[in-house]
Amino acid sequence: MPPKNVGGVEERLPSELSGGMKKRVALARSIIWDITKESIEPEVLLYDEPTAGLDPIASIIVEDLIRSVHTKDEDAIGEPGKIASYVVVTHQHSTIKRAVDRLLFLHEGKVVWQGMTEEFTASINPIV
Repeated sequence: MPPKNVGGVEERLPSELSGGMKKRVALARSIIWDITKESIEPEVLLYDEPTAGLDPIASIIVEDLIRSVHTKDEDAIGEPGKIASYVVVTHQHSTIKRAVDRLLFLHEGKVVWQGMTEEFTASINPIV
């Protein structure tokens, strides 16, 4: 079964896909594994700038796909979300708000702030 928001690309070459569709296909590839081989199920997924270069609508789709993989709700392939831990590296405020629960801000290699997503806009730390 193709992941949601990725259908219809099975017969197309990567060069024929838009930037947003390439990101969605890459995300789908990272979250689909062979469930008959428990040893390859990821414990943690790393998303490095998952919405970089995308328009706002494509960004929302990718952010929602990320979120769905890590919730108890139905994920991108119609199954309950299973992967408990993930790391999102981003500079996008919208990605922070839509895709994560907890934040860790690094500056010059040091943690300068950490907390829940809803707390970060109220931080008095000038770096945050």
